[in-house]
Amino acid sequence: MPGRGLRIATIGGIAIEIHPSWFLILGLVTYLLAAGFFPDRYEGSVAGYWLLGAAAAVLVFVTVLLHELAHAVVAIRRGLDVPRITLFIFGGVSHLARQPRSAGEEFFIAAAGPAASLVIALLIFGASRLAGGGNAPFGAMFEYLAFVNLILAVFNILPGFPLDGGRVLRAIAWKRTRSFRKATRIAAGTGEMFGWAVIASGAVFLFLGQWVAGIWAIMIGWFLLGAARGEANSMRVDTVINRLTARDLMHRTFVEVPPGMSIQEVVDEHMIGGGERSVVVANDDYVVGILTVSDLGRVPRSEWATTPAQRIMTPRAEVVTIAADAPAADVMPLLAQRRLNQLPVIDEGRMIGIITRREFLDRLQIAEELGQGDSPDGEAELPPIRTSGSDDPDAR
Repeated sequence: MPGRGLRIATIGGIAIEIHPSWFLILGLVTYLLAAGFFPDRYEGSVAGYWLLGAAAAVLVFVTVLLHELAHAVVAIRRGLDVPRITLFIFGGVSHLARQPRSAGEEFFIAAAGPAASLVIALLIFGASRLAGGGNAPFGAMFEYLAFVNLILAVFNILPGFPLDGGRVLRAIAWKRTRSFRKATRIAAGTGEMFGWAVIASGAVFLFLGQWVAGIWAIMIGWFLLGAARGEANSMRVDTVINRLTARDLMHRTFVEVPPGMSIQEVVDEHMIGGGERSVVVANDDYVVGILTVSDLGRVPRSEWATTPAQRIMTPRAEVVTIAADAPAADVMPLLAQRRLNQLPVIDEGRMIGIITRREFLDRLQIAEELGQGDSPDGEAELPPIRTSGSDDPDAR
């Protein structure tokens, strides 16, 4: 799924973002409408075609936003936070703070989007009749928007994960199997088949000389294929993470240096000499802070020999830590979203270990290779919760 985009607004506490790919489709839709659709419907000026084409392109994304807001409203009413919505080249995505906790939640949240698009299509079609139909400028624009929203509703309800229909399929499979993970595998597998089918249809279009339709279908199919595989891989990772705690992932030994040790000595003995990206600055058994590779840029290299570690370290009060018994799922957002390379583990106020990004990935891979399976058939289970963290790149 798409990453972070440009924030343009906030609606009801939900950040609305535009992915850079949005501008590509905005220009393409404007061109197709101005160069072909509107001139075929009514007589007008070239400038008028372009202005109406641009307005229609923007309104397309307004209706896509309404589609995503429908998901968000239902999610919020069922107790799920929706921190942001991103509009991108293939539509939009509502970012939930966690996975739905029941098949019913999944079903109603997923179905809300296509239902909203269908209602929007009917309303806009009625507006096109009032505006003079397809042979009048605004009637033609409304007719196009109604058609787009009808296609959006129909396409999204197809059982291809991660489309809304794929999530509805997962909700039904989840209800029947009582296993979120099995349901995800079923929906993701169906999504992969659907993605390949769309790619195959694109190849057929290319063979028939329909270049635009063919390339567009292949792009959509490739996106669906990648998204379905990504969701399946994410679930395999979540299956492992859901069984571990921070204590299971930490290094129990870590390098300690005295506060007065020079930066040059730390670099020579431990960072270059020992391959460490961070060291714990401690006074006897009391941890006073952490010195990382990124901290070294605070002073010129010529002053390293005379600058003690304590002067440029991150003080203990500012260091991001995690409790030893915290779920491993809490580790991921701290490492990834805060861009940390190390995370101290605290037990009863005392540092007992440290989790490094490299060690975290290594241990996760080992645990996955050992084979973590589903819950026994018939055992009800809750999906793993995806937690949200700060996006501050300077946090440690």
